[in-house]
Formats: sequence, C-alpha cells, structure tokens
Amino acid sequence: MREMRSRVSMIILVLSLLASVAPAQDETIYMAVLASIGPRYDADGEPRAGLFVSSDRGESWQFRGWRDYIRTFYTEEGKDGVIWSACGNGVLRSTDAGRSWRVTTGWEVTEVLKVKAAETDPSVVFSATAYGIFRSTDGGETWEKKTTGMRRPFSGDVCIDRTNWRRLLAATEVGIYLSEDGGDSWMVVGLDGKGVRVVVQDLHDPERFWLGTEEDGIFCSTDGGHNWEQRSTGLGDMTVYTIAIHPREADLIYAGTFGGGVYMSRDGGARWEERSRGLTDLQVHALIVLPSEPSILLAGTLNDGLFRSRDGGKTWQYLLQENSQVWGLSVRVRQR
Repeated sequence: MREMRSRVSMIILVLSLLASVAPAQDETIYMAVLASIGPRYDADGEPRAGLFVSSDRGESWQFRGWRDYIRTFYTEEGKDGVIWSACGNGVLRSTDAGRSWRVTTGWEVTEVLKVKAAETDPSVVFSATAYGIFRSTDGGETWEKKTTGMRRPFSGDVCIDRTNWRRLLAATEVGIYLSEDGGDSWMVVGLDGKGVRVVVQDLHDPERFWLGTEEDGIFCSTDGGHNWEQRSTGLGDMTVYTIAIHPREADLIYAGTFGGGVYMSRDGGARWEERSRGLTDLQVHALIVLPSEPSILLAGTLNDGLFRSRDGGKTWQYLLQENSQVWGLSVRVRQR
C-alpha cells in the first residue's frame, strides 16, 4: 500500500511539472453579426451588429468592429496576429487587436464574404467575393483578381491549404474549383453546376477536405481536392452552411444546416445524427468547436443569435444576440 501511494504521488508530481512547463495559450473567438432586428445601437450606445470578440470561451464579448454600420460577414485572425474582416465594403485589416481598422481594398472589391490568410505566409491573403477570388501577397496593400478558368466567379468561400498556400479550393455557385498555382488558374474538380457553400481542410489530415452544398449535402475528398465522395447519410436537411472538425478526434465532425440545425458524425461522415436539442432556430450559419475545451461548441443562427453547447452538441442553450443574424464564427489559439 505504501509503495502504491508513493507511485501515485510520483505520477501527480510529474503531471504537475508537465503542466507547469507546457506553453500557455490564448484563445480568441470572433463573431460576425450581420444584422439585428430593431435599432442599430443598444441603450448604452454600443452597436448591435458588427464584430464581437471573446477571450473567455464566450462568457463575455466586446465590440471590436468599425463603429459606423458596416455589414460584417466573417472575421479571422492570421498567424501573425493581424485580424482580417470580410464586409460589404471590402476587406478590413486591424493590427492592434481590433481597436482600429483600415480598408485595404479599392472600389473594385466589394461584397467580400470570406477572407483568409495563409498559415505558411501570413502576408498572403485571399478573399472570396460576389465577383470572384482576389489575392494579396503583400499583407493587403494591393489586390489582384484571380478568376481564370472559372465559368461564373461568385465565390462564397475559399480554403487555403495550411501546408502550401498555392493549393486553394473555392466554393462557387457552379461547383468546387481547385487551384494549384496560387489562384492564377482554376479548374472545376467536383459538383459541376451545383452550389457549394463552404469548404474546409481537415484538422488531422491535410489531404482531406470537406464541403457543404446548397441542397446536395456533404462531400469529402481524401486526395487533396481532386475527387469527391458524397457523405450525407442521416442528414435531414441537405443545405449545409458550415462544417467544424473536432480538434482531437479525427472522425468526429459537426455540420450546421439550413433547416435541420446541427448534425454530428462520429465515423468520418459515413452517418450523421441530429444534435439540435435546445436550438430555437434551426438555420445554423456558423459553427465552431473550441480547441481549449472541445466539449464546448458555439452555433450562430440566422434569426435568433448565438447558442452554446457544453456537452459536445447534445444540448444547446441560448447565449446572446437575440433576434440577430450571427453570420460567421472563427477561433484562433496563440502560444504566449
């Protein structure tokens, strides 16, 4: 018994030492609220729509967007700490944690729906717009339109390969397009003629990509985006707005749909189960799993604000932004 206690004490000591030397992390959540019913400002004079930021797992939020009304679709932080925001007026950039902003695009770049910075080179930025894909290689100072090979340029999302920024996937209203030369040329590689809403790279396998469509469910590619297989068994709604990958379990995936709420797959998309208990709005446009605590999920809806789950999506509770369109959610973890 004494020997067993000694071993337990030693294990506890080792775990404590490992925890003490493990790098501390900061986790920041970005929420883009597109619109809110009622006045644009609350009783305290704070905007009710725009960009909001949380650093405590969604417990509290601070407004960090442009104070004048700008339609904000999506915000994401680059690896270098620069914050990029997609909005109706173009691409916004902040280098001081969202306290001030600069419009980096000209009159030719508007209706920006997504903006993404490359992991391997944060000065390389792509924006998906109603007029196609635009690229900057100098941190947003200049932009070039990159639509060669696209039949119809409207793009709702762009995904940059985290291992090689020259490999890109663009979600368009007429299929999924692939570029392997940094956007200089594109070719359709799947769902020709179909509407694609979202495309994401798998967190565990850089050759695996997921996409959600308009009325055609979910598709997966295991060869870098060249070939696609439908994985929609069990989905009650086939229009998929958003896909989130569990950061620790490779085959655990979540999807937000137009009218079916949230779905979950435990087997890499082979079968899906509804996970919407507690959601009062089943139009889920944004969805993230928190890397610091993957049992916590946040879901942004199109009519009733932001919801949170603390049990991996089994149940949901309303959090904030009543009667608002939470259009985009993203999260960035940084080492201190």
